[in-house]
Amino acid sequence: MMTQAPPRPQSKWPFGLFRAARIAAKNLFRHNVVIQYPKERYNQPKRSRWAVEQIFADDGSIKCTACKICEQSCPDHCIEIDVETRQDKTKFIHSWHYERAACMMCGLCVEACPFGAIRMGHDYELAHREPGLKSIDLLTEVEAAGARKKEAEDA
Repeated sequence: MMTQAPPRPQSKWPFGLFRAARIAAKNLFRHNVVIQYPKERYNQPKRSRWAVEQIFADDGSIKCTACKICEQSCPDHCIEIDVETRQDKTKFIHSWHYERAACMMCGLCVEACPFGAIRMGHDYELAHREPGLKSIDLLTEVEAAGARKKEAEDA
C-alpha cells in the first residue's frame, strides 16, 4: 500500500510577492520596444516576403511570357492568367490577376517562374477597405509603369 507524502507546510513569508516585485523592478527601467506604427515604420529584413510584384523589362514591357507555371504552382489559386494564343503562335495576355488577400505569401510561384517575371515584394501594409485594392491586375500595373517612365523621360 502506498503512503502519501505529508503536505508541505505553508510558509509565513510571501516569497512569491518578492519575486514578482523583483521582476517588475527589472523591467521598469528597460527601454520601450513598441513601435509607434503610423509615425515609425518597421525596417523589413532583406529576406522578408510579402505580396507578389511584377518585374518589368528595362523598356517597360511585360517580362511575363504567359507560360502559366506560376498559376499552376500556386496552392491557393490566387493567380489567374487569361491568355490568347494567336495564329502566329504568339501569346497575348488579356489579364494577369493576382488576389492579394487570398495569398499566403509562400513564394512557390516566384520559385517556379522560369523567366524571373515576378518577385516577392517588401510592402507589408496590405490591409485595405476597398475590395478593388485587395487584388492586382497586370494591365493596370503596366499602364502605371508606362506613365511613370514617360514622366521620368519628360522631366
